[in-house]
Amino acid sequence: MKQINNNLYNIRHSLAHILASAVQNLFPGARLGTGPAIENGFYYDLDSKHRFSEQDFKKIEAEMRNLIKQNLKFEYQELNITDAKKFFKQKNETYKVKLIEKFAKDSNKKLSIYKTGNFIDLCEGGHVKNTKELPQDAFKLTRIAGTYWQGNENNPQLQRIYGLAFETKNELKKYQKNLEEARARDHKILGPKLDLFFFHETAPGIPYFLPKGVIIINTLINFWRKEHQKKGYQEISSPLINKKELWEKSGHWKHYKNDMFLADMGENEIYGVKPMNCPNSMIVFESKLRSYRDLPLRLSDTDILHRYERSGTLNGLLRARSFRQDDSHNFVTEDQIEKEYENIFEIAKEFYAKFNLKFKYRLSTRPDKFMGDKATWDKAESSLKHILIKSVGKNGFYIEQGDGAFYGPKVDIIMKDSLNREWQMGTIQLDFQIPKNFDLKYTDKNGKQKTPIVIHRVIYGSLERFIGILIEHFAGAFPFWLAPVQIQILPISEKFNRYAEKIMNKLQEKNFRVEINKNQETLGKKIRQGEIQKIPYLIIVGEKEQKNKTINIRSRENNYQKEMRLNDFSKTLK
Repeated sequence: MKQINNNLYNIRHSLAHILASAVQNLFPGARLGTGPAIENGFYYDLDSKHRFSEQDFKKIEAEMRNLIKQNLKFEYQELNITDAKKFFKQKNETYKVKLIEKFAKDSNKKLSIYKTGNFIDLCEGGHVKNTKELPQDAFKLTRIAGTYWQGNENNPQLQRIYGLAFETKNELKKYQKNLEEARARDHKILGPKLDLFFFHETAPGIPYFLPKGVIIINTLINFWRKEHQKKGYQEISSPLINKKELWEKSGHWKHYKNDMFLADMGENEIYGVKPMNCPNSMIVFESKLRSYRDLPLRLSDTDILHRYERSGTLNGLLRARSFRQDDSHNFVTEDQIEKEYENIFEIAKEFYAKFNLKFKYRLSTRPDKFMGDKATWDKAESSLKHILIKSVGKNGFYIEQGDGAFYGPKVDIIMKDSLNREWQMGTIQLDFQIPKNFDLKYTDKNGKQKTPIVIHRVIYGSLERFIGILIEHFAGAFPFWLAPVQIQILPISEKFNRYAEKIMNKLQEKNFRVEINKNQETLGKKIRQGEIQKIPYLIIVGEKEQKNKTINIRSRENNYQKEMRLNDFSKTLK
């Protein structure tokens, strides 16, 4: 078995074993699921009659430290399938037996186990050599979640205990501080608080967008639409439900059916709710004769899509069942691929700069379940690697083996936010397969029929996900151009409401988004409300301002007030 020589990974993986060992010591009869190292820590899935809670953490952590102090070795052994199955059956570790049975097809396969004191686990490694290498003050148990064995809803539900782990106490403290900041920025809390969106039990995973949230969506789409029109993109809209025959033709029925919402209309008529736009774009392409002069043909759209994400994976706007994409399917000839990718990279650079977001690219290669032949895939992957090296250099991207779409390799945009967290955003996918499925053709300059290549691309990605990340990136304080309410006017009392309305009308004529707070409250309370709503500018008007025909400006960036004329303020904003 391949050993992973990474110290932090080994620490986290070893602590997962120590966690499971501690739980079995404290709660006899707990059976083992799986327990890997993950980003920032580890977890272990356990089947136990005891319902774990955070009140158990202190006791479990103490037992983990007790085990660490014993200087226990992580001893590696190999067993054949038969002996491994017999051993774990004797220990009543039914989930380990199920894992071994998965390997039973290869009767010569050797399985590895790791022994740490009295604890023995079926495991690939890697680990530290001895528990004395594990820091006692740089790990912490954090939360419990329910999970189905092997992610299948028909299997038993296990309890997953999560933990953080770092090499030093200071690194743990720093990460915990970032977690606190992340919680303060949580879009699931800030979104409803800022009147942007909410979720309701009648539509799990599908957001209700409120007027202010719709302003943000429309502002993002309008910016996208304007910039893409300049670059030769043509916007389309297509049906949100289609007969299953369309999805069979595209390959989605075979590879994606379980993630679709389906509607059975009876008499063998089954419809699929659109989870992506690709097949519909193919229909638009084939709706008329095309020649090489029409290419590149860039068909863009922002239709709402629906995907049946499992309930356990839903996470506010970051993982929702309905969302919009700033989608486009660019039909090109083979010799146009490189130039088209370069143009798309330029668009990504331009868009992300608007939000002060840093990003890099990830090249994802052929998955285990793929459509088409390996030779075509190899050619596509080689082309993308060459284009990336030329466009962004060897340090501008990295490779993720086996994570491509089922129809082609892809280049993902990996964005880093203000808390240094990475998010997968847009994607640019090279597809030789689906156009063949639809038998798409264009006439080349020699009069011959050829199949176009399609580049599937989104820059924002899911707009809902993008908005969720922006809420957390800006902590709800959107840049002025994107803020749903850009200016709020605060009359000191109701007798200045008419003057406030005149100010609002003049600003609205200049296309600023303005509202008046006419609530019968103190000025201090109105200012506080405006600050909670994170409005970029508050305008205060009273007797002095009305007399001088001025306004008093309070900026979100600083708390001092400045009296000035409205025209001067408008010029500053523009």
